[in-house]
Amino acid sequence: MLRPTLLVLAGLALPVLAPSGPRTAVHAETRADLGDVNLAAAVANAQAQSGGEDGLGSAWCGDVRASDDTAHAAYPVDRAQIKVVYAHAADRPNQFAGWADAIQTDVAIVQRFLSAQGGGTKAIRFDMGTRCGPEYVDIQSVTLPGPHASYAGDFRAISSAVEATIDGAGPRNTLILADELSTTGYEFGLGETVMGADGEQPGPDNPHNRGGLSAVLFSRNGAAPPGPGATWWPEGLLHEVTHTLGAVQWGAPHSTQPPRQQDARYGHCWQGADVMCYAEDSGAAQQLRVDCGTIEGAIIESYDCGRDDYFNPAPPPGSYLATHWNVYDSAFLAPCAEVVPACGSGGTATATPRPPAATSGPAIEGKSRRGVTLRAKPGNWINSPHRYAYQWQRQSGRTWRNVSKATQARYVAATRDLGRRLRVVVTATNADGVTAATSDPTAPVGAVAIQRAAGARSSAGAHREDRRKAGRR
Repeated sequence: MLRPTLLVLAGLALPVLAPSGPRTAVHAETRADLGDVNLAAAVANAQAQSGGEDGLGSAWCGDVRASDDTAHAAYPVDRAQIKVVYAHAADRPNQFAGWADAIQTDVAIVQRFLSAQGGGTKAIRFDMGTRCGPEYVDIQSVTLPGPHASYAGDFRAISSAVEATIDGAGPRNTLILADELSTTGYEFGLGETVMGADGEQPGPDNPHNRGGLSAVLFSRNGAAPPGPGATWWPEGLLHEVTHTLGAVQWGAPHSTQPPRQQDARYGHCWQGADVMCYAEDSGAAQQLRVDCGTIEGAIIESYDCGRDDYFNPAPPPGSYLATHWNVYDSAFLAPCAEVVPACGSGGTATATPRPPAATSGPAIEGKSRRGVTLRAKPGNWINSPHRYAYQWQRQSGRTWRNVSKATQARYVAATRDLGRRLRVVVTATNADGVTAATSDPTAPVGAVAIQRAAGARSSAGAHREDRRKAGRR
């Protein structure tokens, strides 16, 4: 069995750290790395389909506290929870008031997005509850004991100082907003995870259920906080938290696993665009292949493109996520009935929107050849869609363009498709919404099969003529 490897993961290459214990590696996501994903847009579509804004509110309410607000806790203390922390250096001002709404809004977006991705079944159990009610994030305000220079860009120094202040009987992971502690001119995030055979194992004994892992989001040095009513970077928040939940393991079908597992620098995927997939640095074995993207008017499936690397509410038997670690099974994810109104219920568990959610993506049958009829299969979905719609697309560089009038389950590859890959987008509809899923692309369309077939027909005709002539002799 491989020894579990603890990583701090994030596309900017940073020095490799070597603390005592498992080897740790560091590199950081920026806004540009996750630029293909827009959670706010996905949530806006989900909310529009369910009749207007729903989910958690965007304005925070509560008291500024340096400790956990156990008196108003929304969940039992023994439950696995993500503890959200605002942290600043001792020689910098406490700007909690300017960050509180943005943190609340980002959590609200992440929760509503995850609910839509899982068909209204689960969301993350954040530590919730203030004197204003259970729907407000219990944000702990921590003044780091040292000056700015002691913590700038230093994941370990920040996470260690914060972890010393965290209470809780049950498993706790921390999500830390490190105010003004970026060492660059932009924001970035870091999150730690466990790799190796232990990190890959399915079931409740997976080490990611034990807690003790941290994610840190670094805001720019000298930058003002977002202020009232603003959002900040929900994509970065969810990306780093998802690392602490155990995605993406080396054995995942589209993992950017390094050539040697000992060179533990990656925990991402190359089948984009989704929350955990982006183009790695030059050392990666693969570069990003954009197989999923924005689908106008539908809930955008961009948490796990293809539902095969780290998140699937009902993975097909025998598939990778059915036999390995699936973030959907994390102890830190809770049923929507437990975390209302985070899933968009408007306050009641029975009203949680349950849009369709793909559990195995659409598929294309047929050879990728000109003149051949390709057939789309819609895949498997939960929440009983009553209608499927199809749109065939043709690859154009890194983007995909709709093929005009190609809106049926069947499509005949044409001359204009030569040399290009095709895919089909399936939108599934039920009473609670419209959700899109995308098939894997075909191979580039070729003409070889048609030429061979034509040659075979000519040859067969020549043989028949030879036999007729022989019969006349």
